[in-house]
Amino acid sequence: MPNQTLTSPSGKELILVANKTTTSKENDEIKKILVARETIEVIVGENIGVNPGSIFGHAAIDIDGVVYSRAHEKYAVIDKNKYINGGESLPNGQVSTGQRGSRNSVGVILRLSQREKAVVLTELKRRVAADSQARQKNSKDTDYSIFSNSCSSNVADVLELVGVLAHDPRFLPFPVSPKEQLAVLKRSNRVVKTIEYPKVSQ
Repeated sequence: MPNQTLTSPSGKELILVANKTTTSKENDEIKKILVARETIEVIVGENIGVNPGSIFGHAAIDIDGVVYSRAHEKYAVIDKNKYINGGESLPNGQVSTGQRGSRNSVGVILRLSQREKAVVLTELKRRVAADSQARQKNSKDTDYSIFSNSCSSNVADVLELVGVLAHDPRFLPFPVSPKEQLAVLKRSNRVVKTIEYPKVSQ
């Protein structure tokens, strides 16, 4: 039977208590470490020249089939299918906060940890609630700003809370355009895949 004791470099005597096999692989084989991962999707739509609010394009975040979209009128929470295919009907009869079916879009699926996804979701819900409160105080105004509270600035702010770069670091962090955001996100090491959403009407 081999010696059951070992002397450490500091001189302390160590006693073998037990042997446990922690992997079925050999020492020189690659061992996978499985970590729970979640995904979210950033949807970036092309610009639409007929609408001043869409001249630069649009960006929104989809979490588990629910899209959070900072539009001019409000911070909308909308079902993904409705968002991609038609938008949301507003009280004044207009359709907004969605792609209206006439915008080509690209979805960028990003890999996050469970904690990071929870942080993003919590912050999005906080922003939606803050926007709702602001509109209740002054129904004739919106706090939308192309510099600090636009669709793409909201996406950048929220993603960068968890370390996902969503603006080009060579330029000022604002304003960030949807097109710039798409280019940066496509280069992220968090990308799982991209999805094309072609427009469904002319």
